[in-house]
Amino acid sequence: MKEGGEVDSILYDLEFAKSDQRLANVFPKAQETFYTGFVNSIGADGVILNTFDDTGQADGAVYIQFDAIDNVEYDSPDLDNMMETIQIAEADHLITITDQIPEFDQTSDLIKQVVEAAFNSREFLVLTRSDLQNYQEGTVAAVRENDFEMTLVDKFNLMHRVDATIKYTEAEIVEFSGRELAVESAMWPKIAAQDPESRLTITDESSFYKVLKTAEKKQTLITINDETKSSNFFVGTVNSVNEEEVLCNLVDMAGQFGGYSLIRMDTIASITLTSDYLQVINTFVQYQKEHQTFVQPVLNEERLFDATDDLFLAIIKQAETFSRVLSITLITGAREMGYITELGEETFRFHVIDPDLYVDQTGVEVTIEDVDELSFDFLNAVLLENHLRDKGIL
Repeated sequence: MKEGGEVDSILYDLEFAKSDQRLANVFPKAQETFYTGFVNSIGADGVILNTFDDTGQADGAVYIQFDAIDNVEYDSPDLDNMMETIQIAEADHLITITDQIPEFDQTSDLIKQVVEAAFNSREFLVLTRSDLQNYQEGTVAAVRENDFEMTLVDKFNLMHRVDATIKYTEAEIVEFSGRELAVESAMWPKIAAQDPESRLTITDESSFYKVLKTAEKKQTLITINDETKSSNFFVGTVNSVNEEEVLCNLVDMAGQFGGYSLIRMDTIASITLTSDYLQVINTFVQYQKEHQTFVQPVLNEERLFDATDDLFLAIIKQAETFSRVLSITLITGAREMGYITELGEETFRFHVIDPDLYVDQTGVEVTIEDVDELSFDFLNAVLLENHLRDKGIL
């Protein structure tokens, strides 16, 4: 348990943020992830925030147990920037899939209300337990006085389903009604009825071009794993490919269009053509297209690129000419968001924009050949670009 002073301080900050309608950051203990949102309810056991993602979109809610909170802030440059991002997202009329989050009864335990609501609606939850490092995901199968049962699923292995009994006191953090969870809740009955997909992954580098060319013709979803130390991977369809590089239309975890990524062929470790995860994302994409929510109104998924060009040079030239914000990954594994100036034959100047929206006006010189991957025309980049233009920086 926290000491009384710590609890009082956290409670005071949360109550002030709620009464003054302040956007707040809540930082859980022992994890890098933090949550940004408006305080919905404060109970005896914890707090519920109506949360936003880093693009400024409303993204469901989260319950956080008091004992899991390290600290709370409601006044910071980060929150000021986030408020601007939320306002930009609202002005651009971004599609919000999540339902309106109700207010909860503050006179009874919030965790029980969240679990019971999910049980009644058959909605998916993402739960972090005090005794486990990794999160768990699934639906509530039964509700009891002191604990509840969840049917846990794994999007990467559809055969792996586990029934778990969880005490309310063990549920430190519970995310619900978010963008991805809303689609998952709607489509899981269809996914569960499908046969699990045998995984087919290609690791022979000599066949990558042929495999990607076939994927381009068929316009099927694939996964590209790169050789960086990052655990990230790309999911999407092939837009254009040559012997040196491949450009993909990406799909995000909720099945929406996620912009474009250009990847050097020699950085690819493997290409997955079929898997359970691809089957899940395919179903999510179908949902988004059926509901006409696949592409955010500020994005364009219909761009075509000429594979006979040096695509890296073409995209970099375009980014410099039109002062476009993009993300680059270097051969060292470093990944930064920013914009390009002073393009030469072999180098360009890159101006990093950090998470607090501070812009490095001086910039650093980058060698074109040292860039392993470029991502552009994705939602964060477009919104940030519009924001900087409004401020006269671009």
